Amino acid sequence: MDIRMIVLDMDGTLLTTQNTLTERTIRSVAACIDRGIAVTVATGRVFHSVLPFAKELGLSDPLITANGAEIRAPGKEDALFYRPIEKSLAREVLAFFREKGWYIQSYHDGRLFVDQADDRAKAYGRLTFLEPEPLGEALYTMDMEPVKLLSITSSPEEAVSVRKAVQKHFGGAIYAAVSNKLFVDMAHPEVSKAGGLDILMEKRGVTPLQTMVVGDSENDLPLFERAGFSVAMGNARGDIREKADTVTLSNDEDGVALALERFVLKG
Repeated sequence: MDIRMIVLDMDGTLLTTQNTLTERTIRSVAACIDRGIAVTVATGRVFHSVLPFAKELGLSDPLITANGAEIRAPGKEDALFYRPIEKSLAREVLAFFREKGWYIQSYHDGRLFVDQADDRAKAYGRLTFLEPEPLGEALYTMDMEPVKLLSITSSPEEAVSVRKAVQKHFGGAIYAAVSNKLFVDMAHPEVSKAGGLDILMEKRGVTPLQTMVVGDSENDLPLFERAGFSVAMGNARGDIREKADTVTLSNDEDGVALALERFVLKG
């Protein structure tokens, strides 16, 4: 394979369950970059939450963040692409979650807004290096366009149920997908990780057949469909693994490093 671009999901893929990068993963990514291959991430995380890991990996290409709603290179002030959720739609979604009694949080300009800074919000803040800002009732009437909204559920089954309810109620008005098994990410309907990949392929002059992607969740499926070669993590759901060209080991078994070594670096 003539791989010239590699796009990696983060949670459940690049990162271990301890929210860390292994030395083997760092070495394999560096080896790919040394060969002139463009390496970047495509994640549900917002830009500011990705930067510490991008720095550790030595990434310089634009990062696909917030499920493709914001694409920006490390060290750059201006985004290559930015598409937040329209204010009126964001309020409708927030009201829907409030009526259902489901947890939801909002992101704007690198800040994380929540109703209450409960255990879920604090745990998420530690995971993503973002300090949750409690707004109470004001969360549901915010006068801003969030780059994304996110719900935290108590089980993978509940996450799928919430995602289905959002899609049933709003149809194609909003993008919704399960990420990291317990999270339901929501974004502008015109964005996806695959849309971000299209932008980067055009910028780099790379074709889909020259692109390899690795992921583990529903929000990675558009990448699987767009790229020439897709790899699912061993910890992914069975239906996700079935959609990929091949399956590697889990994120706690250096699955990303193994895939890069086997399909990119072996020659």
